[in-house]
Amino acid sequence: MGSVAAELLSDADTQAPALVGPVEMTGDRIAEFADAIGDPHPAYRSAEAARALGYPDVIAPPTFAVRLAAQAEAAVVARHPLGYDYTSAVHLSQEYRHIRPIRKGDVLTARARLVKARQAMGGGLISVEVTIEAEDGTAVTVSTAQMLSTHPVPGPAAVGTEERAYGALAEFIGGDSFVCLGARAALKRNTISLRHCGELGSANAVRNTLAGLHDFLESLEPGERSYASFVATFDSLPDTSERAFEDTMWRHLQDMHDRDSRHHPWSTQYAPDPSSPRFAFSVGGHPFFIVGLHPGASRPSRRFTMPALVFNSHLQFNAMGRTFFKMRKRIRDRDHDLNGSVNPSLVTYRSEARHYSGRMTDSDWGCPFVARPGESGSTE
Repeated sequence: MGSVAAELLSDADTQAPALVGPVEMTGDRIAEFADAIGDPHPAYRSAEAARALGYPDVIAPPTFAVRLAAQAEAAVVARHPLGYDYTSAVHLSQEYRHIRPIRKGDVLTARARLVKARQAMGGGLISVEVTIEAEDGTAVTVSTAQMLSTHPVPGPAAVGTEERAYGALAEFIGGDSFVCLGARAALKRNTISLRHCGELGSANAVRNTLAGLHDFLESLEPGERSYASFVATFDSLPDTSERAFEDTMWRHLQDMHDRDSRHHPWSTQYAPDPSSPRFAFSVGGHPFFIVGLHPGASRPSRRFTMPALVFNSHLQFNAMGRTFFKMRKRIRDRDHDLNGSVNPSLVTYRSEARHYSGRMTDSDWGCPFVARPGESGSTE
């Protein structure tokens, strides 16, 4: 289960699924349900008709499993994952896998569990899996649902770390000193996905960052008017200097790459050498431009209340075409107007690796990142 669920649900909630049942499937119950949905199929009422189709006894309409699954889902969302009310949630996806028909004589139990929970698209995005089991424990039907709610639970509610981080980020992006217009567009469109990952540089935080990025990539659709970012936030660092943040950030990114490269090649469109002007950080074979934020940043537009890494898709930039270059000029003009100058790193160096931490690096600076041999795509 994701870190958000672990933070916002009790230990009992995270370990034990929500249960509905047992429900005994009698012939009368099956026939009544078939009548209620207006399905006249004889196999739902006659053992002889069911046996003619190869079943040992009367079977139930597949939608009976749907009803059971819905009841189990309701038991999970009643716990208000992430502090949201899901009674009017949007079902982004729903899938049922019927392993065998429900039969007369079955004693069924539906077990629902929260498999993912994260802050995204301006609300709480959750995935719920329901397994309907027979009395012997074998699965009859498995359903998965992805739901989005943008309605916080009315009244006092526990506000988790991610909710606080998202609120702080929204305030930061909306502030006078913030210059990135793309981030403002993403915030307005609720297309910023955020995950609080723990201690920057730790193994657990690396795993959480990778998991969040892969979730983000599943729904990313680069386009001319697409503004979407993944933001990983972290616990406070003991040393808030720019150099300390930069060192820890690169250690974090190196560990991310070492793990990711076991399963995914480097992006074929970008170079793995951080000194190259064609470098872009790659996760899941997808190229990203990274913006580091932290409390000790010298530039106001990088000075955030907690350490954070913002992952922006290069494919999204490319899909924007001329719009990207127009927006970049407007951002730099805004930076100059608000802060007296354009970020000198952006106009001095072509390699984007120098820009990730936000610190103005010396000319002889060497990036500590090394791509794993044999895993790279472009060699430019």
